[in-house]
Amino acid sequence: MTKELLNYLSLITIGISGISIAVGLIFIKLKKKEIHKFFMINASVFALIFVLLYIIKSFLYPPQPYVGPYRKIFLFILWTHTVLAIINFPLAVITLRYAFKGLFERHKKIAPITAFVWLYVAITGWLIYYFLQWLNK
Repeated sequence: MTKELLNYLSLITIGISGISIAVGLIFIKLKKKEIHKFFMINASVFALIFVLLYIIKSFLYPPQPYVGPYRKIFLFILWTHTVLAIINFPLAVITLRYAFKGLFERHKKIAPITAFVWLYVAITGWLIYYFLQWLNK
């Protein structure tokens, strides 16, 4: 697989994951629990596919440094993205575990935090790609 193909597949999968989280939030607000569940599982599956693609890409192609004019902004986005992506994995596992075990009071407490972090990571992932592809000159 070429680096470009891996980049596009990564963008698509994390985009679908983030959009699924947002749509799932809408459906839970509308009290449509089964549709909410579908979108949250969908988000999880696409996030896992993204992680696999990211690992493959990192193994095959070394990361490129950012040398563009907005280095401080880029580094802030990169570091917050990285830290929150690491935090998001256990948050997501715990949130899903509570839901699947029927522990909905616990699920309701942690799910908004998980969703916010997940959306931030998805959006900043796209921003990092933008910085590296279009502003890295």
